[in-house]
Amino acid sequence: MTSNVSIMGSYSGITMDTVDQLIQAESGKLKQYTSQQTKLTNEKTAWKDINTRLDTLYKKFDALKKVEVFDSKTVSNSNEKAVTVSAGTQALEGTYNVLVNNLATSSQLTSGTITAMNKKAATDPLNLVGSLKLTDADTNHVEVEVKSGDSLKDIVTKINDKSKEVKSGLHASIVDNRIVLMDSNMGERSITVESSGTLATDLALVQNETSTSATFTSGNAAELTINGINITRNSNTITDAVEGLTFNLAAVSNNQVSTIKVAEDFEKTTAAVQEFIDQYNSTMSFIDKQLDVGNPAAEGNTTGSLTGDSSLMRLQSQLRSLMTTQSNDTSQSIRALSDLGIEVDRYGSATLDSEKLKKVLAEDSNAVQNFFFREETVLTTNAEGVEISEKKEVGMASQMTSFINEYIREKTGIITTKSKTNDDLIKDLDKQITKFNERLEAKRERYIKQFTALDVAMMEAESQMSYLMSQIGSTNQQNQ
Repeated sequence: MTSNVSIMGSYSGITMDTVDQLIQAESGKLKQYTSQQTKLTNEKTAWKDINTRLDTLYKKFDALKKVEVFDSKTVSNSNEKAVTVSAGTQALEGTYNVLVNNLATSSQLTSGTITAMNKKAATDPLNLVGSLKLTDADTNHVEVEVKSGDSLKDIVTKINDKSKEVKSGLHASIVDNRIVLMDSNMGERSITVESSGTLATDLALVQNETSTSATFTSGNAAELTINGINITRNSNTITDAVEGLTFNLAAVSNNQVSTIKVAEDFEKTTAAVQEFIDQYNSTMSFIDKQLDVGNPAAEGNTTGSLTGDSSLMRLQSQLRSLMTTQSNDTSQSIRALSDLGIEVDRYGSATLDSEKLKKVLAEDSNAVQNFFFREETVLTTNAEGVEISEKKEVGMASQMTSFINEYIREKTGIITTKSKTNDDLIKDLDKQITKFNERLEAKRERYIKQFTALDVAMMEAESQMSYLMSQIGSTNQQNQ
């Protein structure tokens, strides 16, 4: 049997091409849907990119809240072989001449030859029994029970486990089948060994004149001079000699002085300021592109993905305003970015005069820090009417991070809200496109049925006409 599709067009001339043209003519709405969907997707992508840029800008301003950005110090050292020095934010500028006269060492007790270890490995049982008590200079007692099946390794492991438990500085190790006890705390410190029975002697931990005598080496304190002042400490890391400085002793100076110079590190502050300016300019430039209206008079004009978006225009305007606004706080000597050598042109682009910034930092780095961030105590009244004091963050960096956070908050930020709205609209368009395609497909089927029916009708009409003509011909022949 011939299919409907094969019959369609055979008499009427209306083919599938005609149906496709009719469907195409009615699919204009579909183009509108897909165009809206593309626009929404582009908007969502643009806001995602803005969120990334704002998040980076937030971090650049947040860095300006940290003390170390403004109070960082540089350290130069003429002889790092003997001592290295690091400076914290509390360090004062100055020069320090350092001589390392003696390094701190640890006390050590090394056992003599352990008879029970004769031709045995460290993991073989020693067949020794008893209790062993080790005492450090702080009277921390490390007590362990030794059983006949314990090896030298087992005994050392028990000592170390117990030492950790009682927080003793003693640590045991095995060297050439001997026990080496070392105090991790440096300086002149004692190590005492006691035991039940002959266990201490069997382990060669007793100091006597025999071949199995233990050897004790006392530790020493570190000795150095700083600017002619003699200093003694039980450590090679010294943090309490000069405020804000940490001295790490590496070797005896042998009369070669280490000249340490501590100075303000303005480069670190300048770099942090330049980083936020660069990120601000990058963010503003990207926003400009998204809001660009192009040339409306030009054919095929291309615009930004967020042209006319009021939220983005507010963001652009507020960012520029925060960069140019002067503080009303007359108690601060620095009240605007321009006081630091930062200028914003009429297009919103910022530039930094680094030499001016360094000059201001040299005059008063605290004032620069306070401009960007400081904490103030304010009095407020709670619900019960009681006046309480609270800490409040103020400064340009705090204003910026607070404003940017309105946009980039993970759950309630403006960008998150817009993204959710766009997702909902795109899903709704997906449903409309699906329904529209279903309606078009149904209409296509109706056209095929209607035009096929037309061809069938025309075929039947032609057949009837042929029959009538044949009848008329027969009648005429009979009449003749």
